[in-house]
Amino acid sequence: MQPDNESVMGLSNVALIEPTGLEAVAGGLLNDGHDVRIADLRAVDKNSDKYLDDIINDFKPEVYGFSCSFTPDVYRTIELAKRVKNEYGAKFVFIGGHHVSVYPLDFNVKEVDAIVIGEGEVTSVELVRAYASKTPLSGISGIAYNENGKQIQTKPRQLIKNINELPFFARHLTQEYRKRYYLGIRTSLACVETARGCPFKCDFCSVWNFYRGSYRSKSPERVVAELKEIKQDYILVADDNFFSDVKRVIRIGELVKKANIRKLYTIQARSDTIVKHPELISQWKKIGLSNIFIGFESIDDEKLKSINKSNSSVINEKAYYIAKKHDVAVTASFIVSPEFTKFDFEKLIAFVKRLKISVPAFSVLTPLPGTKLFNDLKDKLVTLDYSYFDLFHPVLETFLPKREFFEEFSNLYKTSYKRLNLRVADVLFVIKYILTGKMPLFHMRKLKRSMRCISTPSTYISSYKGQL
Repeated sequence: MQPDNESVMGLSNVALIEPTGLEAVAGGLLNDGHDVRIADLRAVDKNSDKYLDDIINDFKPEVYGFSCSFTPDVYRTIELAKRVKNEYGAKFVFIGGHHVSVYPLDFNVKEVDAIVIGEGEVTSVELVRAYASKTPLSGISGIAYNENGKQIQTKPRQLIKNINELPFFARHLTQEYRKRYYLGIRTSLACVETARGCPFKCDFCSVWNFYRGSYRSKSPERVVAELKEIKQDYILVADDNFFSDVKRVIRIGELVKKANIRKLYTIQARSDTIVKHPELISQWKKIGLSNIFIGFESIDDEKLKSINKSNSSVINEKAYYIAKKHDVAVTASFIVSPEFTKFDFEKLIAFVKRLKISVPAFSVLTPLPGTKLFNDLKDKLVTLDYSYFDLFHPVLETFLPKREFFEEFSNLYKTSYKRLNLRVADVLFVIKYILTGKMPLFHMRKLKRSMRCISTPSTYISSYKGQL
């Protein structure tokens, strides 16, 4: 089950991605002979509690599994775990996902029987088997289980050696939500994972910690086999750096072209890889590359160094222009430090204007649990309320007064999106999808409301419980 989140802030208001973690775990459980359902509460367009009542009464599960990948979802996940245990008599409840894996102590509550730490495909199958056979959980590697008010962690589980052999995502279990998944203006969206992990160790990121600094990939043939099964037009490649293995990516592109697969792709990639291998942009543009998410993070090299980014602002600019030359849109993300002065905000917006970045994304530097940044700065946190860990609220002391910080931060979005600088290809995409019914008009209205929300200082001020 994926929890819903009613916050008016956060990136979830401009994107809704299918729960690939749940689909991956479901694939393993189905192969083990279990009957499985996925409830994506984030994707329902009605009262989620009523929807949950209906699905539970219809399916009557014995075992409930929850995904908690994002820090702001912690409280709702615990609330739902308590509900299924106390109201529906759930016999076994376990939770997996990114946040719970790197910070399991948050889930030391009696209603949660076990926690999956790390990759869940194999561990979840073993957990369900142990429940069914009434065998002790202590023999299962890679979990924490709650017993008599104590949380007991078993020995770490080894990473899955060959992710190429994992079952395909059980996408058919999220079929009823398919029309709800989107990424900005892109609807008819599906998500593909071709590799896991990242060799870089940025201080603000917990991905490398979750995957223990490893990088493992699926074969080009396996990736293309998955793409052939997907009916949606638009593909989000979930890899943290799709271009990590250049030869593999070239081969995937060759096979995609040979198979005549016609999709549009959004990928994540490091700017230094793009600059070293511009031929990747040229190749993938021809087979559907539409957008690249690049973590610029900062326009100041010293700040990039301070967060261990191992990159430079000059390289970021070069990568941007390479993409622009091939008419590939760039979503450039920037981290706003709580230490920003008014001048820092002015410099950042001037940079965005100079490059004419049409889709910038701004987030507040947030020490998320599981990151080196959290370990370094946890004593300086001004709040431990996870609802503020949405990358839009400062959880460290700000240099500017809070009210002024919110005004400057919201102005980044207001100024950048004052005119929606869509490329011709994007405009044609929107028109086509509206006319074919793949993009309802209310979707564009929803995006407009979301942008108005994060561009308005009163939104931040009204949601902030601290002293302004």
